[in-house]
Amino acid sequence: MPQRRDDDLVVVARDLGVGRLLSIFAALAVALLIALAVVPLRGVRAEWRATQKRYNELAGGARVAPVPIRLRQIWRPELGVTDRCGSCHLGADGIDPFAAHPPIPHDPRQFGCTPCHGGQGAATAAGPAHGHVAHWDEPLLAPRHVEAGCGSCHSNLPVPSAALVDRGRTIVDEGRCRDCHRIGDKGAATAPVLTYAGGHGFRADWHARHVEKAAAATSGPWPESFAPLAEEEVTAVDAYLRTLVGAPRLVAARRLAYQRGCRGCHRIGGVGGDEGPDLSDEGHKRAGDLDYRYVSGPRDLGGWLKAHFLEPAKVSPGSRMPKFGFTDEEADLLTLYALSLRARPIPEALAPRDRVRGQRLGERDFAADGESLFGVFCAGCHGPRGEGRKFDPFSEVFPAIGAPTFLALADDNFLRKTLTHGRPGRRMAAWGTKDGGLRPEEIEALVGFLRSLQPPPPTLQAVMAAPVDAVAGARLFFENCRPCHGPGGEGTAVGPPIAAPDDPVTTDESRIYGTLTMGVSGTAMGAFRQFDATALHSVVSHVRNLPRVPAVRTGWAPRPGDPRRGAVIFKSTCAACHGERAEGNLGPQLANPALLAAASDGFFAATIIRGRDGSPMPRFGRPTDNGQPLLQADQVADIVAFLRSLSPPPPPPPPTH
Repeated sequence: MPQRRDDDLVVVARDLGVGRLLSIFAALAVALLIALAVVPLRGVRAEWRATQKRYNELAGGARVAPVPIRLRQIWRPELGVTDRCGSCHLGADGIDPFAAHPPIPHDPRQFGCTPCHGGQGAATAAGPAHGHVAHWDEPLLAPRHVEAGCGSCHSNLPVPSAALVDRGRTIVDEGRCRDCHRIGDKGAATAPVLTYAGGHGFRADWHARHVEKAAAATSGPWPESFAPLAEEEVTAVDAYLRTLVGAPRLVAARRLAYQRGCRGCHRIGGVGGDEGPDLSDEGHKRAGDLDYRYVSGPRDLGGWLKAHFLEPAKVSPGSRMPKFGFTDEEADLLTLYALSLRARPIPEALAPRDRVRGQRLGERDFAADGESLFGVFCAGCHGPRGEGRKFDPFSEVFPAIGAPTFLALADDNFLRKTLTHGRPGRRMAAWGTKDGGLRPEEIEALVGFLRSLQPPPPTLQAVMAAPVDAVAGARLFFENCRPCHGPGGEGTAVGPPIAAPDDPVTTDESRIYGTLTMGVSGTAMGAFRQFDATALHSVVSHVRNLPRVPAVRTGWAPRPGDPRRGAVIFKSTCAACHGERAEGNLGPQLANPALLAAASDGFFAATIIRGRDGSPMPRFGRPTDNGQPLLQADQVADIVAFLRSLSPPPPPPPPTH
């Protein structure tokens, strides 16, 4: 075997570049030594170390024990929390400027800081720790929005009826409850503090216990400071106490959002509409993806949200959200609410009760009375009291469903069907059939609330005691009753005769009064609650004194209209607003299958004849001086027949075997 020479080995070593590698390793070793020297130096000069030294200097002057200089950390792996915030925030002893943490319902050390405040908890310098770095999507909440952090865990805080809460607050204030109980910074503390009663819970039998204690007391404050409450007053105080969770601005923000109809367009926590984006996690929207060109305030998520509430179409081009005209304070409260929609995953064992009740039991976080439900789902489009709305520059008009003239014609069945099945092709959702919509009992509560918006009529006793004005009675009959019942009450194509002899409905004063004030469901006979007692008595008297026609009632039935004639009349009279095929234009779409299924022929006829106050819909049953055509009952019946012809054909019956 041939032997290799030493000079061959030298050549191989030179080919491997060992010398160059040794130089690189030497340079890296020097860099490592420098790094090892610099890192401790940086620790010595770290912000948190300087802060703790400053604290100790102040602690010495205040005669407070100093703290050891070290990093402080809260680590809750089950919550995904690694917080070093306490390395700088040393406020346990309240040394100025190291103020103590404001009182809250739970110990901050139990859950850490970032779940409530946001920020980058693992950082040790102020800027990064507060989240003011690139690509960090959850910076520290601004002081004015700090209560939004409660939404990280409390995703289902209940919002009781606003009227009930206000009543409960008044009872607490006027009942001198603060003589014994502290609420916030007001009141004594000789009895349990109620500042966090809504979060911690309170005795369900508190009132009975107070009554018992007061009755048994022979001295002290009980007999003087407590008087038994009525049952409805106890309910109101309960509602107020449930709002005491230590976050008054968040409660106010949620209340405002639930009065302005946000869920009418937006789904939140699985409940609401689908016209707008889902807001369930709006508080975690990526601030870096937003356009701040038209944001004049802070260029963060809070600033963008507030600007969007004030000018939605400007801040977010293409947005269908109208400009609601919020005040600056309202926009700031709604921003706080939107930022609170930031629920983070946490173990169920650590979840607060409101969150468990919402997720496991399906409890709503809003009240179930009709007025509260209207605020949550309907007020955004129809107005806080159903007064109707039109938002520029949008052409769509949202009807005044709370107007007395509408409610006088719309019976409960019409309202119920409309809420259940909505209006396909329009923003009105099918709330009774859609996922995340209204439950049957909630629809009934809404119908009841809408009905309550009708003005109460004068009582029968007040009407019968009022004077009769024969001239006014004849005029009111001609203007309001003649279009359906004929000039002599003989009946027409849409209204029955009311001049029949021995007819208890049209000869008995109380029954005439009931028909005028309540209407007749499913017919063109709507209520006339706008009349005062004298007007009602005058009309009742006029109807009772109509000349009786013996054969007028025999065989009467509404005359079916002719849809072909109706199409001609509709084109000349109605198409300018509703479209030639009732597809909708300035006025609503009448060829809507859901509307045709919900509305009776009488509803359509009465709307044509009586019009709709507060809207462009005129009264075609009353003569005018502006050139508007006067439609006779036969013509109205023809138009209704034309509208019925637009209904889709019924589905074929299932095959028989």
